[in-house]
Amino acid sequence: MDFSVALSGIAIGAAFGFVLQRGRFCFNTAFRDILYIKNFTLFRAYILALIVATLGANALEMLGVVSLGSARQELAWIANILGGYVFGVGMVLAGGSASGTWYRVGEGLIGSWMAALGFMVGAAAMKSGALSGVFAYLRSFVLDPGTAVTMNGALGINRWIIILIASAIGLVFVFRSRQTYNPARTEFHWRTTGILIGVVIVLSWYLSGVLTGSATGPSLTAPSEQLLSSIVGDGQWNWNVALVVGVPIGSFMSARGLHDFSWRAPRADVMVQQLSGGLMMGMGGMLAGGCPVGHGLTGLAALSVASLVTTVFIILGCWSMVYLLFMRSAALK
Repeated sequence: MDFSVALSGIAIGAAFGFVLQRGRFCFNTAFRDILYIKNFTLFRAYILALIVATLGANALEMLGVVSLGSARQELAWIANILGGYVFGVGMVLAGGSASGTWYRVGEGLIGSWMAALGFMVGAAAMKSGALSGVFAYLRSFVLDPGTAVTMNGALGINRWIIILIASAIGLVFVFRSRQTYNPARTEFHWRTTGILIGVVIVLSWYLSGVLTGSATGPSLTAPSEQLLSSIVGDGQWNWNVALVVGVPIGSFMSARGLHDFSWRAPRADVMVQQLSGGLMMGMGGMLAGGCPVGHGLTGLAALSVASLVTTVFIILGCWSMVYLLFMRSAALK
């Protein structure tokens, strides 16, 4: 991989990690808070990021600058459902989604290091290790093999009709919030966080296309497996592997600036739980073909039906484990 390409991928990843850390944004928290404390703040940030990413990425494709084809997957419906659900359960146990885990690595959280390790190992086990047979079998159930199923294609309408209607609804949801914000805080406002995450997604599409000739939006599952392979085997770096490496670097820079960085380790049983959650995230994410970044942002921005299905089941898996881990035990007391 060309050094300048790797450096640019790391730079985009660092920008992503910086924004995640400053905005304290994690998909696990965004989805969990809806059910657990009835708070939509980070979910609104997610919706805003998705709107920006969708408008920007599709505009680039319409202008002929990039192709979003790499984010449009076949609808491997069983794998998308099961993989998404397992990922959602795992990210609650891990204490963070894939992106949340990687940015917290940059804050010095040892538990997140364990979750990141589990994430890489779980993805490798599913792709080419002990679970590769399960992976091949479940990924074989494909609706319309060889075809990337998109929302506009399935509905038979122009994609901009879907994008503009969904964006309008999303913006009403985002800006109807009456949540207060304390300007004395040094972190980014949730709206700023959402906008900047969306901008990073668009920049990744643009720069990867310009520098490598093959545009790709951010994804963390397969690149995390490839990162592990490059460490212990003969795996090769690509744009998204460099991006993954950049995330904790950017988070570290942000955390140092806020005096948030410190080496912190939870109890041993909590670390085991986070490692287990990371394994589940890796296995589920690889089976589903992506994580909340790869599906929930990059894939949904490309109007992929597989990404829509996977994202829904990630949320359902998250809610199931939140209920069992936090809410059910409280209700029984």
